[in-house]
Amino acid sequence: MRTLVAGGAGYVGSALIPTLLERGQSVDVVDLFWFGNQLDKQVGILHKDIFDLTVEDLKGYDTVLFLAGLSNDPMADFSPSKNFVFNAASPAYLAYTAKKAGVKRFVYASSCSVYGYTENELFDEDCPVSSSYPYGISKLQG
Repeated sequence: MRTLVAGGAGYVGSALIPTLLERGQSVDVVDLFWFGNQLDKQVGILHKDIFDLTVEDLKGYDTVLFLAGLSNDPMADFSPSKNFVFNAASPAYLAYTAKKAGVKRFVYASSCSVYGYTENELFDEDCPVSSSYPYGISKLQG
């Protein structure tokens, strides 16, 4: 199985990719590498911005996994406009391009922030979403 992980050099990707490799998957990463590159040498690298990926770039992948974007409320509050580009527009563009390339599975990793501010409540995928913060709204839009 061939998987492309967008944002794979980040916090979640750096923990997930070794497991994918152990399971025999071929893994490539597209990332801006803001926090460096600590990836295994087996991992292929696409040196492109997500918005520069083409249908040709994505042909042959079975799965595209979206872990990219800005990761929290303070970052979103610092630049709400960039937050919406990275967290809402970027996954939408990548999903559209992946579908045109014939990718069978697109996985979008979201955030509990889509549920808004909560205290001492457990939420799951069946709960209503409602956020009034830029980060939560952008993840919901994605």
